[in-house]
Amino acid sequence: MSTVARLAVELLTGPDVPLMKECGNPECTRVYTDRSRGMRRQWCGMDSCGNKSNAAAYRARKKSAPAEPAR
Repeated sequence: MSTVARLAVELLTGPDVPLMKECGNPECTRVYTDRSRGMRRQWCGMDSCGNKSNAAAYRARKKSAPAEPAR
């Protein structure tokens, strides 16, 4: 337990603090270190939160898009 506490203190007081972000998914409670090239990462991981968010946005766009006429 002391190892976990020590690592948490190192993380929260170290040079990576400006890189820490909270996941953009409102249902997720994860915090991650954003080391992406442009520092524009939004989710803790694409496999979990990113894919769900992208799929929901796709469904919303398809639902609101006008239907194409049949050919």
